Amino acid sequence: MFAPMAPKSKKTKARKKLASNGNKVSLAVKEAMKEAKRGVTASSSSSKKPSSSSHAQSQPKKSEYQAFVDYYSMEYQEYEQMPDKAFEKLRRKLSLEQKHRPMLTYMVSLGFKEKDLEKLLVQSEDQLFSKPVSKIISRVEYLKSELGLEGTSLVRIVSKDPQILLQRNRHSIPRCRYLTHFGLDTQALASVLSKQPSILHLSVQNSLKPRVNYFRHELGIASEDLVKVITRNPAVLTFSVEDQIAPRVEFLKNLGISHENVAKLILRHPQTLQYSFDGIKEHVDFLAKDCNMNDEEVAKTISRLNTFFSLSLEDNLRPKYEYLIDELGGTKQTAISFPAYWSLALDTRIKPRHRFMEEYNAAPDPFPMKLLAEKDEVFVKRVRGANLAAFEAFKKDNVESYIAETRKKKLLRSKVDHLRGTIEEGQSCAWPNSAMVPPKRVLSERAMRSRDSFRNMRSGTQHRGAR
Repeated sequence: MFAPMAPKSKKTKARKKLASNGNKVSLAVKEAMKEAKRGVTASSSSSKKPSSSSHAQSQPKKSEYQAFVDYYSMEYQEYEQMPDKAFEKLRRKLSLEQKHRPMLTYMVSLGFKEKDLEKLLVQSEDQLFSKPVSKIISRVEYLKSELGLEGTSLVRIVSKDPQILLQRNRHSIPRCRYLTHFGLDTQALASVLSKQPSILHLSVQNSLKPRVNYFRHELGIASEDLVKVITRNPAVLTFSVEDQIAPRVEFLKNLGISHENVAKLILRHPQTLQYSFDGIKEHVDFLAKDCNMNDEEVAKTISRLNTFFSLSLEDNLRPKYEYLIDELGGTKQTAISFPAYWSLALDTRIKPRHRFMEEYNAAPDPFPMKLLAEKDEVFVKRVRGANLAAFEAFKKDNVESYIAETRKKKLLRSKVDHLRGTIEEGQSCAWPNSAMVPPKRVLSERAMRSRDSFRNMRSGTQHRGAR
């Protein structure tokens, strides 16, 4: 009979014999397999032969046979069995059964933690743990050998999309071949898939090709540059051309940005295609209204600073522009000529350098933007009597107060904006207002009779009935 710890040839014969008989493994055999896993010798396990009466009973569930195959697969792959105590803890935590032990052992051996396993159970709806371990092993080996996914990368991609392990290898091959066809090497492909595993579910003809063709032919992005776009933001391959990519491209063109600069903007910062139209419009309105820029100046600023739309209005752009005008003595032309100013940190870069030069009475007015772009080692040389150590100590002592100052101004600005909005809303709702029509009072029939009766009493003409 079966002896799981016996040599491989005996296991093979046992499995062939089981398949030829057409019967599934009985409960006694399953117990024998468990005994063998605990180190029972082949001689002792061979004495536990199933009785003929066991075959007369109802056939065991398929999961029992599958459990035998799972144990065999795990032993063949030489994976160490999970200790009983550890399994019982996870089994109670994840509400698993004994038959799930081989799969749980294998997933733990890949590096999955308890929180990862719990997430897998929820996202895969228990489909993953009901699959044969041998199939999952085959799938994982494909992901490792062909796609270069190892260790944390493999755990990350499976945690994001457990369906990856349920997909057949023949479904992944055409997608991977298409991505490597125009320049993605194995390392880049592994990085792209770990960030956006849903790419493996996309149709090549209906999804991947139309998007790649739009970037290459409509925007004129070369193949080697397209690899950079996909590597920087793999999500672009999941965007609809008609609903997301093309409308944003046209919106940017309508702002006055040339076709060539739109392509450069997407190449350097592909996340632009993810921003909402409302967010883009708010940023454009800030340049046009708060900074008084015309359409050409707005287009120039956005074209030269690719990450402009990723900057927060309240936490980044408005505080920096206020400091530029009120403290540095700059103008809107300063921001146009040096758009990188928007990307510099206000509390850890702009304020420390300006205030440090003021401390030494060496701050020019207006403050030159090139002093903000230099490295610290070069900057301190422009301040007579200062050195790098003094500048580092100055930042350490003052950066926290600068952060608190910025937060205080933001809070004050939000209160002023709220008060202004409340006043404007009150003025618009005040009556009489030429833009408003006074509401017409609607009375019930009973109220109408009471009003008429009151009027009749006052005029002395109330009808008192027949005398």
